[in-house]
Amino acid sequence: MRSSENSGKKKEIARRLKECSSVAITCHLRPDGDCIGSALGLMHSLRLAGKRAEIYNMDPTPYFLKKLPGAHEIKSGEIPPDFDCVVFVETSALERSGQSRKGKFSIHIDHHRTSEEFADLNWIEPHRSSVGEMIFELLMEYNFPIDDKVATCLYAAIFSDTGGFRFSNTSALSLKYASFLVQAGADPARISRIILESHRREEIYLLQKMLSTLRFHPSGRIVTVFLLRRFLQELNLSLHDVETETVMNILRSVEEVEIAMIFKEMERGFRVSLRSKGRADVGRLAEAYGGGGHPQAAGFNIDLPAEEALEAVYKKIEEMFPWVKKPE
Repeated sequence: MRSSENSGKKKEIARRLKECSSVAITCHLRPDGDCIGSALGLMHSLRLAGKRAEIYNMDPTPYFLKKLPGAHEIKSGEIPPDFDCVVFVETSALERSGQSRKGKFSIHIDHHRTSEEFADLNWIEPHRSSVGEMIFELLMEYNFPIDDKVATCLYAAIFSDTGGFRFSNTSALSLKYASFLVQAGADPARISRIILESHRREEIYLLQKMLSTLRFHPSGRIVTVFLLRRFLQELNLSLHDVETETVMNILRSVEEVEIAMIFKEMERGFRVSLRSKGRADVGRLAEAYGGGGHPQAAGFNIDLPAEEALEAVYKKIEEMFPWVKKPE
């Protein structure tokens, strides 16, 4: 989409938000740092502008993100019908939000290349590092208020989806906006601790169990761990309690590894989370299984037993990226 078209969409979104007296915001299922931080940042800014603004999510907020300002106010369940506008944050498709209706007027803001234009107004930019970056730009360009709470939440969003500014989606714009947010009151050290260093003891025990399932592809370029339901039961945890980026970072840190995978056991089959160092576009791999995401971070579901699922995914990776079969 041309920049002039995006500029027009941003302007229309700003106009609609300024006209509305009440705005509901919702995130995708299994919310992460980008969508929670973006939603909270938008909520706080709209409230400063005198609006009634609330967040309604179908899935609970991950434990570590509950430390972000306003996270305790996030409501669970469907959006009530009495809001003037509903903003879908990074939901890709209506069903990805878990919500059954779009509301009186709907806005969708996303950065996934597979995102659907299901709302009345859709602003989608796949080249963006995060939705947090997009929300910040919207607020800045159209004079919405930004205080330390807004700044903290949006910095956390950008920090999360850029892997702490380590991933290749980190751009000059991402760093520029992060700098503005620090000037506006975001504390980088505190936010880093929230995102990276807020684990409970049970999560470390879970990490130990997951690493016991460690598997390398014969080439050494793919590494996999399994998050089994019995691990969660033994530690009295649920998938909603678990932040898996720590184990992903460990897996990605192996020098020869190009693709890291976590197979999360569901009621049926597995949810496969993928990370790439950049050579393999795991977003394409996820799309082949009906999932989606970005070139370096994606996911999909596969309804097969563990060993069959792993072998099937190995085979698909080898078909899509033949170089992966050759040792470094």
